[in-house]
Order: sequence, then C-alpha cells, then structure tokens
Amino acid sequence: MNPVIDVLASSDVDCLERLWKQLLVHHSRAAGHLTSLGAVRPPEDSWRLRRGQYLEWLQEPLTAVLVARDGDRLLGYAVVRVVDAPGSWKWGDQVGVLETLVVDDEARGAGVGQVLLGTARERLAELGIQVMKISVIAGNEGAVRFYQREGAVDFVKTLVMPVSE
Repeated sequence: MNPVIDVLASSDVDCLERLWKQLLVHHSRAAGHLTSLGAVRPPEDSWRLRRGQYLEWLQEPLTAVLVARDGDRLLGYAVVRVVDAPGSWKWGDQVGVLETLVVDDEARGAGVGQVLLGTARERLAELGIQVMKISVIAGNEGAVRFYQREGAVDFVKTLVMPVSE
C-alpha cells in the first residue's frame, strides 16, 4: 500500500468521525481496566467532544491534521500540534505533540501508521522542533511497541484515580 498524505482542511474534519470511532472501540478493548472509573462514552458523544478539540486545535497556526488516502478511501490520520516545551529538558522552546494517530482497522499492518508518523516528524523538523511527545493509552502495548520501533522512549507515566471513594 502506498498512501498519499495530505493536510486536511478544518472544514473537512467530519470525515475523521468513522476512524475516531474505530479508535474508541480499540481503546475500550485495550484499556478495559479504566471502566472501574467510569463507562466509555457513547461513540457519538466521544466524537462530538473530540471534534470540538480538533476544531479548537486547528485554530493554532502550527496544528495539522495529516490524512492518508488510497484514492477516495481514508486509511488513517494523525493530528500534530506544537506547544511550549516543559522546563526541565533542553528541547528548545517548543515541542510537537502527536494528539491522535489512527489507522483504519482494514489497513493496519500495511505501513500507513509509519507513513503518517514519518510525515508528522518531517513537518515538525521543518519547523525546527526537536522532540515530539506521544501519549498511549495504558493497555495498548501494540502502539507502545510501534512507537518504540520508530525511536520513542519513555518520558512520563500518567496515572488516574478517583477523587472520592
């Protein structure tokens, strides 16, 4: 498979809904342990919220939605942003953040994720960004292995817990 990568216009963000919902199902399977804190949102609700985040992020000049297509078929997408760098490490004034990377269930294993990630890295490098932060939901060990094969290393472990018992 040889996907074509394009930058998606914010007016076309609704074409991402199907893949976002696939990712929600994948996350709910991989991170079943989180249901002890609350149920997974219904797909429509989850998309409504994520769509709002995408539109908000796309107001930032350096945010991009990169889409992988095979003809008219959407194979996957990546959302990449630029934010101020944390103060503890000499990574420059800003870092990249990979907010989402999702590949269609039927296109997994065909290199689409690698092409999207590579394009995100190239885009950030052109902006002078040295480091990209990536969050992976706990339990999604396949994603962790993928990013590690691409050169990612552990940085922060985020925990969640109930506030009241």
